[in-house]
Amino acid sequence: MSKKTNAIILLNYNDYKTVIQYVNLIKNYKSINRIVIVDNCSTDDSYSKLKKYKSDKISVIKTDENKGYAYGNNYGVHYLEKLGEKYDYITISNSDIFIKDNTIKKCINFLDEHRKVAIATPTMHMSDGKPHMLAGWKIRRYDSDIRDSSIILTRKRNMPHVEAYNKNHFKGEYSYVDCVPGSFFIIKYDIFKKVEYLDENTFLYFEEDILGKKLKDAGYKEVVLNKEKFIHYESVSINKSLVSLQKYKIIQQSKRYYHKYYNEETKQKGGKIKLLKLDIATLIGKLEIKFYNSKYYKTKFHKKMSNIRNTMRYEGRLFTIYRWIIYFIILITLPIKLLIRCLRKKEKICYFSLVTWKWIKQRPHFVALKLSEEFKVDYRYLELRKKYSSNDDTTRYVNNRINNNNLKIKPFYIFPNAPKFKKKKYLDYLQLIWFNYDKFIYTQPNHTEYIYIKALKLNKTKIYYECMDNYIGWENNKELYEVKERKLIDNSEKVFVSANKLLNNLANKYNIPKEKFILVRNGYDANLFNNYKKINTNMKQPNVTYIGTIDEWFEINNIVEYAKKYKNINFDIIGPINPSMKNKINKIKLKNIIVHGPIEHDLVPTYIENSTVMMMPFKLNEIIEYVDPVKVYEYLYFKKPIVSSYWDELKQFDGLIYYYKSNNEFESTLNQALNNKFKTNNKYKKIMEEAKWDNRLKIYIETLKNVNRYD
Repeated sequence: MSKKTNAIILLNYNDYKTVIQYVNLIKNYKSINRIVIVDNCSTDDSYSKLKKYKSDKISVIKTDENKGYAYGNNYGVHYLEKLGEKYDYITISNSDIFIKDNTIKKCINFLDEHRKVAIATPTMHMSDGKPHMLAGWKIRRYDSDIRDSSIILTRKRNMPHVEAYNKNHFKGEYSYVDCVPGSFFIIKYDIFKKVEYLDENTFLYFEEDILGKKLKDAGYKEVVLNKEKFIHYESVSINKSLVSLQKYKIIQQSKRYYHKYYNEETKQKGGKIKLLKLDIATLIGKLEIKFYNSKYYKTKFHKKMSNIRNTMRYEGRLFTIYRWIIYFIILITLPIKLLIRCLRKKEKICYFSLVTWKWIKQRPHFVALKLSEEFKVDYRYLELRKKYSSNDDTTRYVNNRINNNNLKIKPFYIFPNAPKFKKKKYLDYLQLIWFNYDKFIYTQPNHTEYIYIKALKLNKTKIYYECMDNYIGWENNKELYEVKERKLIDNSEKVFVSANKLLNNLANKYNIPKEKFILVRNGYDANLFNNYKKINTNMKQPNVTYIGTIDEWFEINNIVEYAKKYKNINFDIIGPINPSMKNKINKIKLKNIIVHGPIEHDLVPTYIENSTVMMMPFKLNEIIEYVDPVKVYEYLYFKKPIVSSYWDELKQFDGLIYYYKSNNEFESTLNQALNNKFKTNNKYKKIMEEAKWDNRLKIYIETLKNVNRYD
């Protein structure tokens, strides 16, 4: 692991919020020894806002005048030189990116190991998770830059960036390239100084090309680490300033400077004629831009078509057209929908759950039932169309029957995610046309792929997000998931969270004020537990019981070892078993471990009452550590000793739960719980009163009521 030092330069111009968000992300990174924020003469109060973040590690300085990207970044490097601080590496970075500490370390380690490599960078990805086509590119060519000077030619021929490498170039661990994006790269300081830093004769654009040419001429290489990545949020935004005359002039000035002083083609005989051709192409480009800025072109129709074209690049033409047809139908039917809403006596809410209704009762079921006391509620969830679905054990044994006119169970039917169903999947999204809700509650960011935020907003529907788990723990593409979650939070009126750590994590990760989040912990159904139906469970005491889902976080090994040693103690495991655990559970042949399978929630009180000790034997991971378990409140109702692994969210139950902090402690902790009776105190009484779902969800309902459906 490299012990060399690294300083990062962040250039700001009228965007201090993004800079602050990025600094909060990287300030504790071990791969960064110094952060230099350079305010490039912002015209707002950026400098005064950023000065508050000065520390031993963070410097905030201001340029004497705004001379562009290269000058501003060089200003930061020269500032370090004046201080006498010597760093082995300089990182040039935009602030609208997301990158991990370990990714930066790997870039530095690569540079350490390769003497002739001057620059290393991860692959640049767009905010939708896809690799950017210009993660690295070849030295610029005169003929391609002539063509790119014309917007019409570039669009018509659909051949932008001919200097881009073929996709196959980026296979393997790393790839050598001529140039890397200026949004993030790490360069060896000594080499940076040797090639005289960035060329300050350009205001913006072509800095990477010029630096790449200088390094290549000096015999150095640039590399992209293909297995590492960073996200550049700006990289997929619609290029709304493409037709900006001011931007175009800056690009063409930099382009001309590059070809005049760095391109071997234009340095040779006939170079002046080539530059003249470039000037003529620039003049034509200016006329094109004036046309695009004209009143004729700036009609609503052309704006919409521009959006459609950009969306098509990422979604496919046919599907995008279909999507916009859905939006159009939603718009023309909106007056009728609004009239229907006005005639309703109660507001109508869609609670889009991440679990089906016929599942062991969890938070979504309780929330939907409580909401139905004040609103009309549709409980929806994704479900394969009946022809392709298959019932599991839980669906067979659990019904969660209701008798409530205000609560309707409505699956959102979809086709399987397979190529042969590609055309049929259009039917999935057709359902959006009939949505007519006052409020919509998402419970999983991935649901935005089926229920478009845009469709809800066109319907004038208020959006909310209920986050009850650290869902990212289940995701393979975590960066893409974070993009979806950030977009959902930004479009939500409020975000409900089930645990305090979850609230802090979301607020800090996305730099969002905590006022937008509302903590609504889990609870128990006091009405059921006060009036439950008793049955014969055939459970033999003394016994230790678990009620809930059996998934990969369920530590079965401790239970098996204990059951082998203490054959007089029975273990009752109750709940659905996820496929990943079925083999492990089926292999257990001990008579004192009884697997019951899922049960109706109405029967849960009886099973708890007939238990000696309750348990939560969880492996700690990035999911469990953010959980406020529903089951703990249900266990506590019957004043049963509880044995559980420990994570911070359980601190509120100190003195009421027997914790074990390692597998070695499981046996002694369980013996202690079996040999002691549960003791109540004022803390217990307070928790049990607050944890009634009727009390927990008061703030939830009040929050929904406080946002008027007509606002």
